Amino acid sequence: MTDDDALIQAVREQVADRELPDPAGADDARVVEQLVGHPMPALLRRLYLEVANGGFGPWDVVSLTDTGDWFSDCADVAEAYRDFADPQSPLPPGIVPLMDRGCAMWALIDFKTADRQMWDGDPTLCCTEHALAPLGQSLAEWLTGRLNGTVPDGPCPRREPAGLDCPAR
Repeated sequence: MTDDDALIQAVREQVADRELPDPAGADDARVVEQLVGHPMPALLRRLYLEVANGGFGPWDVVSLTDTGDWFSDCADVAEAYRDFADPQSPLPPGIVPLMDRGCAMWALIDFKTADRQMWDGDPTLCCTEHALAPLGQSLAEWLTGRLNGTVPDGPCPRREPAGLDCPAR
């Protein structure tokens, strides 16, 4: 059993009593990968294809496709990704919204880095220009912390603070 196998099993156990959509199909994952322009992290792909098409995780991961069970204000990852593609404040390439944490806060994942870094999106901490910050954690590390209850709700304690030159600070 791999570490990913253990994480997938832990997520299955966490959501066992919840009614979630059936797992997504490989074609659904490919559509998102084409939109983003990078392959989906292997662990995330397995969670979508082996556990459920959304709704798993600490704040309910957004579905790959519109399942009718919305886990945010967006029907699916593609809509969330397009909503974040604001020309005045675009996401860095490969950064994909993953979980709507409420109050405009999002957990995001980097599809392009080797270790699939997690990012925090929280405009309530400073301003929209400094809303995004890397967490210095891989998806596996981030998910493990959430499953173990070692990371609190609310602002992410691991995020880098906004720049000192931010006028909104």
